[in-house]
Amino acid sequence: MQLTTIILSLSCTLFAPPPTNPTPSAPKIPDSVFVETEPADAKCVAEVKKNAKKGETVVIKAKIGGRSEPFVKNRAIVVIADRCMKSCDQIPGDTCTKPWDYCCEPPESLKANTMTVQFVDDAGKVLKTGAQGVHGLEPLALVVFEGTVTEKDDKGTFVVRVTRAFVEKPKKESNSTSDEERESGRAAGSSNGEKPRNSESATPKQ
Repeated sequence: MQLTTIILSLSCTLFAPPPTNPTPSAPKIPDSVFVETEPADAKCVAEVKKNAKKGETVVIKAKIGGRSEPFVKNRAIVVIADRCMKSCDQIPGDTCTKPWDYCCEPPESLKANTMTVQFVDDAGKVLKTGAQGVHGLEPLALVVFEGTVTEKDDKGTFVVRVTRAFVEKPKKESNSTSDEERESGRAAGSSNGEKPRNSESATPKQ
């Protein structure tokens, strides 16, 4: 009987399924980093890059772009450009397929007017996840970043570790006539002796 029990116990041990370890969650940029109110006292990229020192806290207003791929694949790293520079879509007649690359700007201008921002984890390491699409981060998006300068050198390297991010919502273009325009048109018609058009005032058919 004892032998049988030992054999059964060994069988259960040998053929038992391996323990399952919980799958670690994929890294992501914390939602708490993104704010609804624009951080105050923001300065343009060129000014911050020229005057700020390593370790300082800065607030930067910028536009995402500065090269053909402003987002680093599988890393929370973004290249941003000074809003004073004209991206290709702002140049009449330019048909560039990637207007955020600022291909019309000379190298020295790009060096002075672009920088890199990073989103990091609690240990200070860059998050291993892409930033594009997160809370509206897209090429040419208008952004304001607050963070700490972590790298700066004479070769043009300038890196900011982001602690707060604000993304401007794109303005909606409307093709409909505004109320003010409609009222203005009605007033003009009345002064010319024309009867105002109002389909709602017509007698409904019975």
